[in-house]
Amino acid sequence: MRFDSVKFKNMVHYVIWKCPDGSKLGATKLNKILWLSDMRFYMLHGRPISGATYTKQQFGPVPKAIMPIREELEKEGAIKVWRDRQFAGPYGKDTFLSRRPPDTSLFSPEELATIAYWLKHVCEEHTAASISDETHDYVWEIAKLGETIPMYAVFATRLREPNAEELAWARQESGSA
Repeated sequence: MRFDSVKFKNMVHYVIWKCPDGSKLGATKLNKILWLSDMRFYMLHGRPISGATYTKQQFGPVPKAIMPIREELEKEGAIKVWRDRQFAGPYGKDTFLSRRPPDTSLFSPEELATIAYWLKHVCEEHTAASISDETHDYVWEIAKLGETIPMYAVFATRLREPNAEELAWARQESGSA
């Protein structure tokens, strides 16, 4: 799927608008929600929601277009972005406020449900650090810093070493227990 910048812009706006508590959504979590929504939708439906390109960065996959899209949304008056030092110690965090509802007409009900699921999961069940740890999976580990992560690489996350229980079962089934 080709990158749909209008859809991606509305996806970013939707996440910011839909977040019930702005203090729980910074740049790291926003990027995670976008990545997880696109990646999981791709795994289930064979196509991502936005077609955005993601690169490996220090804190996980980041959409290449995120900064220009954030700036565009802010310039249009759709969102407000500011640096809030109260939430993240000396570094601060980017904080977002939606000034109006986004256009959701470009999304299917399944796409909106996927985004809403990941928004709830990331914002309510994780800190920026814990969701970063969760997305630092095999796909992220094998990429070089700044390298594009192809969407199909997400299927590599399903490849892993068997755990002890699976090994015991395999040994028993093969008669080598």
